[in-house]
Amino acid sequence: MMSSNIISLLLFKIRVSDDNFEYYAVDVDKIYEIRAMEKVTRIPDAKIISGIMNLRGKIISVVDIKNILGYNSSIEPKRILIADVNGTMLGLMVDDVEQVAKVASDSIEFNASILDNVPYIKGIIKMEDKLVVYLDIDKLFDMGGGVG
Repeated sequence: MMSSNIISLLLFKIRVSDDNFEYYAVDVDKIYEIRAMEKVTRIPDAKIISGIMNLRGKIISVVDIKNILGYNSSIEPKRILIADVNGTMLGLMVDDVEQVAKVASDSIEFNASILDNVPYIKGIIKMEDKLVVYLDIDKLFDMGGGVG
């Protein structure tokens, strides 16, 4: 019998309609910190960058992950994940953070047929009453225009 590896993930959610959320996860070691939504200075004509913010004296780019994933939502995000994306510190606006979870690798579907066409999805996690999309944020931003 093969033992299962445990993977630490940060789960977050994106509101896609008034009463419907989609759930996503990223490797927790890619996240430096979770912050409440704060002032983001908008950048005109920036393709995927929503703006910039001052993080303890360092200016970092901020993106709304809903836009990267193709959602058009007028709901304002509540959290900013400060993440390592391709070696660059980046703010990721999300609607809310669900939890940090330790997930057994055998509860992740790594061979789902959708994974062939979407290289930034590492797998699909089966959790209680929901499915969680496990993202590779480095590949996501390679696909989304190369922030980072």
